Amino acid sequence: MKKRILLTVLSLGLLTTTFAQFPGGGGGGGFGGGGRSNGGFQRPNQQQEQQIPQDEIPRGSAKISGKLIDSTTNKPVEFASIAVYDKNNKVVEGSMTDMNGAFTIKNLAKGSYKVVASFIGYKNATVNKVDIANNKSDVNIGNLMIATDTKILNEVTVVGQAALIEDKVDRLVYNAEKDITSRGGTAEDVLRKVPMLTVDMDGNVQMRGSSNIKVLINNKPSSILASNIADAIKQIPSDMIKSVEVITSPSAKYDAEGTAGIINIITKKNTLQGLTGFVNAGAGVRGANAFGNLNLRKKKVGTSLNFGGNSGYNTPSDGSTTRVSSVRGVSTTLAQTDASRVRRLFGNTQLSVDYDINSKNSLSLTGRLGVGNFNTRGTQTSLLTGADNVVLTEFSRYVKQLRSNRSIDFDFNYTRTFKEQGHDFQFLIQHGRNLRNTDFTTDQNNLPFNKSNNDGKNAETTFQADYNLPLKKHIFETGAKYVIRDVTSGYDFFQFNEQANDYVIVPGRTNNFNYEQNVASAYASFTLALPKKWGLKAGVRYENTQITAKFQSSDKPTTIDPYENIVPTVAISKDFPKNHKVRFSYGQRIQRPNLDFLNPFVNYADPLNISYGNPLLRPELSHNFELNYNTYFKANSINVSVFRRLTNNNITSVRSIDEAGVITTTFDNIGKTNFYGANLFVNIQPTKSFRLGGGANFTYNMLNGSIVIPVLQNDNTYKNTVVGIENKGWNSNFNFNASYTFTKGWGAQAFGFFGSRQIQLQGYQGAWRNYNIGIKKDFKNKKGSFNFGLDNPFTKFMTIKSFAKDPTFTSNSVRHMYNRGLRFSINYSFGKMDFNGGGSLFRNKKKVNNDDVKAGESEGGGQGQPQAPAGGGGGRPR
Repeated sequence: MKKRILLTVLSLGLLTTTFAQFPGGGGGGGFGGGGRSNGGFQRPNQQQEQQIPQDEIPRGSAKISGKLIDSTTNKPVEFASIAVYDKNNKVVEGSMTDMNGAFTIKNLAKGSYKVVASFIGYKNATVNKVDIANNKSDVNIGNLMIATDTKILNEVTVVGQAALIEDKVDRLVYNAEKDITSRGGTAEDVLRKVPMLTVDMDGNVQMRGSSNIKVLINNKPSSILASNIADAIKQIPSDMIKSVEVITSPSAKYDAEGTAGIINIITKKNTLQGLTGFVNAGAGVRGANAFGNLNLRKKKVGTSLNFGGNSGYNTPSDGSTTRVSSVRGVSTTLAQTDASRVRRLFGNTQLSVDYDINSKNSLSLTGRLGVGNFNTRGTQTSLLTGADNVVLTEFSRYVKQLRSNRSIDFDFNYTRTFKEQGHDFQFLIQHGRNLRNTDFTTDQNNLPFNKSNNDGKNAETTFQADYNLPLKKHIFETGAKYVIRDVTSGYDFFQFNEQANDYVIVPGRTNNFNYEQNVASAYASFTLALPKKWGLKAGVRYENTQITAKFQSSDKPTTIDPYENIVPTVAISKDFPKNHKVRFSYGQRIQRPNLDFLNPFVNYADPLNISYGNPLLRPELSHNFELNYNTYFKANSINVSVFRRLTNNNITSVRSIDEAGVITTTFDNIGKTNFYGANLFVNIQPTKSFRLGGGANFTYNMLNGSIVIPVLQNDNTYKNTVVGIENKGWNSNFNFNASYTFTKGWGAQAFGFFGSRQIQLQGYQGAWRNYNIGIKKDFKNKKGSFNFGLDNPFTKFMTIKSFAKDPTFTSNSVRHMYNRGLRFSINYSFGKMDFNGGGSLFRNKKKVNNDDVKAGESEGGGQGQPQAPAGGGGGRPR
């Protein structure tokens, strides 16, 4: 047991809690090295304890270890303070529990001691007599039960603030529930504030300059994310989000998908006993939302219902594009303007049922339903001219486009735990289905012109088994997974026929596409705690992918060769005195294309700018290297990392133009990309009420690929030729946040972001910025609050300038987007809190994570599992 606790402490990289006066304490600046960042840290019997002068303390190499458990919920209590007293009631040594509730007190001599555990909201737990027979004894006191102090819960006032950003052993955590400036918004607003992430004005998400990421909800995929991340994150109310985890170096336990890494969105849950819940509603000049939660647990059965929705309106934008091209000796010039408005409406509901068969076996079943739509309407004028300004095409169009989706997910989980902490087996089944429709209708020069319908389906079924086995100083993890995917896309194109006075189908632009993908995988991983506070985690994952693709118009399926990937991961960490930690990690990642990239449906909403997917795309393969340093002092933290990412067969958008001046956008495996980057994030708390934070991301991108263009030959004819193309440059972004807690429940917060232009293969996307402020007022009974927010109060429209070119064309675009906003929201918690119900509402269950498909431009994430000392990711269940 003592070795497992030591391994857990090393793997989590938590702050080692000691006295500054004691040898080996690292000068931590008092008990606990500054304590818990949210002010929840508490010294036991603080006003009565006496410290023994350093030269009077008897020293030995004996240890006292154990685990602190909440007597009501039977869950570990993390970050609680542990103190050891001698027979004279004087403190001789101290420590802190880790994320599994484990603690180890070292450097003790022979004698009899008292162990006291304390934490805000609990009564002190005491073991009055712990005898150490000699200076080398190792005494395990087992589980130390600590009881909730309801009197403290009713009276305590926590003046400190939980850290907005936390750097954990294998991930960076943004605590969105502490950010009042995002209330009343969507997940898009939250992700814009997360370090290492960039979200453009269209909702496209990037991590460290790459859009090749996987987004999870509560450690598992969701069908609403299967087709388009930019659309999906607009469906999730910001008030529903507890935190966002950024995992840059996932371990072998995770699917190998996502060349840049994984984003895990953790939603809020109420884990109090009895009947509890909360409601939240808000409205503003650009959107409105509502969200609610209801929880009930009785004996062995618990249920939880989440429901919510949001709408967006009053979001006008306009833009202009100028494009000059020369193809096969034919020159064209396009001048185009547009103006549009977008309305969106989304809703989602989730019902979870949890059943504890007995103390070692449990089941859970979760169902989720999501619906939503984007309604875009606007006008467009286009003028295409040739040589000598001869008009080739001129029109004015009114375009109505509707994107809608319906998604449903079912999850089944069986968990079997064993006697030793961290020894468990889990079996999971998930089925998800997403139906996505994209329809448009156009009127040209005030007359009906054409319309198109595209119905897409993404179905996915997963079977997964995982086994964790602690082996003294080691942790062995293994598992297997099988994913069955079925993607279909049916599309019809209609042209208005004046003679028939109706729309007539165009057979050449109508088809059905089916894409089947099966992925079988298995992994093994070892975690080792090494001497002198070194940690190592290494693993390997094998994945086999089988693919079949077929068009309705073809008798034979398209041949796509199966492929195999062996993906190694390794992470090495070193803890230094005074809470300094260094971590190095390496891992391979792959990126499979999803429906947005594969869908061959041709979007003709703008006949001079068409787009479609590429069903023959191959997966990407990348090598990721990262070196990370972080330190904590009191409630402050600094994190610095440098990284390199080398990717082959990079999937990116490619544009080409023809003699008629029509530009086509699709996707291709362009070749190689090199990313060099660095991140810096700082959080400081000058006072208990005031917190400042900020960060910077820098990446130097080198993109190399090839395109096919017509090249003039010596005989004055043109021949399609593969031409090399490259682009390189710096991307950067900066963010700043500040918050202040006033008296009587008032608080204020401010946030600002600036993103530089984003380098692309054929140009760049323009720079942009975003800032907002928020104010809150808690109710006197602490069960709710009012919130008020302003978005970009001094900037009515944001202007984004973009540029694209290759040897055949040059394009300049300017877009103006209305981004000034005002939001007001109110939330309220209700219900009876029963602390004697025996167990929390839901035990932390493992979830299916299909983080292996590239998408377009649970609280806690698994506590109670052994963590990786090397910090390379994957210490949590997926």
